[in-house]
Amino acid sequence: MKRMVFVLALLCMGGVALPQSGKLMPVTTSSKLALELYNEAIKHYDAVNTSRAIEAFDAALSEDPDFFMANYQLAMFYLMNESPDNFRRYSYAAVNCKAKLSEAEELLQEAIARLRSGSEDATDIGRKLVDMYPGDPDAYNCLISFLSVTGETEDMVETIKKALTVTRNAAPFYNQLGYAYLNLKQEDKAKEAFDRYIQLDPKNPNVYDSKGDYFMYTKQYDKAYELYMKAHSMDPSFSEEKARMAQQLYEQEKGRRLQVIPM
Repeated sequence: MKRMVFVLALLCMGGVALPQSGKLMPVTTSSKLALELYNEAIKHYDAVNTSRAIEAFDAALSEDPDFFMANYQLAMFYLMNESPDNFRRYSYAAVNCKAKLSEAEELLQEAIARLRSGSEDATDIGRKLVDMYPGDPDAYNCLISFLSVTGETEDMVETIKKALTVTRNAAPFYNQLGYAYLNLKQEDKAKEAFDRYIQLDPKNPNVYDSKGDYFMYTKQYDKAYELYMKAHSMDPSFSEEKARMAQQLYEQEKGRRLQVIPM
């Protein structure tokens, strides 16, 4: 599954910053529980379990309605997934946040204000965040998100590669790298990235869904069907619709029924 913000983004105590270890972007919120829920949401987001991530972000906002980063994350998610009403709702809350923010959060507030006004380019802000926090994978995720919006896929690939040198959780970046290579029509490199994603996180159904997307792109519909169904068997929230589409395309192309092996 394509993580649409290609992506993630990142990381807000009404005036008290609760930083992670090392020089990472602060997350500012008035509630420790809201921060815990936010961090839970990020873990779900990394695994591309978007429904649980959204639930956790919204739960964090219930604890702290003026939680900038939770509103920012949801605004970016809905922007990338073409849900304009939800984007307007959460981006308005982010832009009008009254909490005392860190310098990084103020930059992201400027970025979301630009996107809300109709400007697509916030890549300069993403690059500034990487310069400020060169050891924080989430700074790179911000830049990746903004490069995704502007369609600068080659720069996105280079940014992902740099992120891989500083992250302790490489799997989500390999997922993003696979899709970026597909966008560039570099199928061999996409396959390598998705295979590495599977190797790093084999218990995550999304790794098989993503490799299924690769097989759909390369018109290996029988293999796509098999992996889509594997993801669905691990987590029923992964739709069978893509598997059925792969089956239909296989049968149209080959002129024979796909031999389906029960999972």
